Amino acid sequence: MVDQKTALAELVRSFPQLSSSQIWTASGNHDRQWFEFARLLSDLYHRRDYESVRASFDHLERFLAEGNSYVRGWVTGFLQFLQDVTSWSTPNSDAFMGFLGPNSRRLWQTLDAIRFDLADCPILEAEILMWRVAHHEESTQAGASGDIASKLVARTPSI
Repeated sequence: MVDQKTALAELVRSFPQLSSSQIWTASGNHDRQWFEFARLLSDLYHRRDYESVRASFDHLERFLAEGNSYVRGWVTGFLQFLQDVTSWSTPNSDAFMGFLGPNSRRLWQTLDAIRFDLADCPILEAEILMWRVAHHEESTQAGASGDIASKLVARTPSI
């Protein structure tokens, strides 16, 4: 099972551009980690380095399948963050769909569906509900079963 330290070290080893920032060793500031990784992916996409973009999503897919609950939560939070950031920038979130593996695609689509369902909610309520879904600590290893989306949907609070 991949733990937090291993997952972050693997990302830094695969993408040395991340090593210039201390947040990858301190690992407490997820928002900064997500921002830096999203910025890196966007830059790689703009440079048409699709092999590196694919490699990054391959890491995320493996983390969903083999990671502990913290690592799966980190990936979920990152995908939500990437959707948020790319919804108003170039490339938009659709640009990354072709790079997603089966688990990350289901998760991505679930987050999209939840976001769509929350479109009529007040902003604060929608953000709180998305945060709860994205950061929910699972007691089972959802990533290994390949059933992430259904587990998230089943735990999504009804409005």
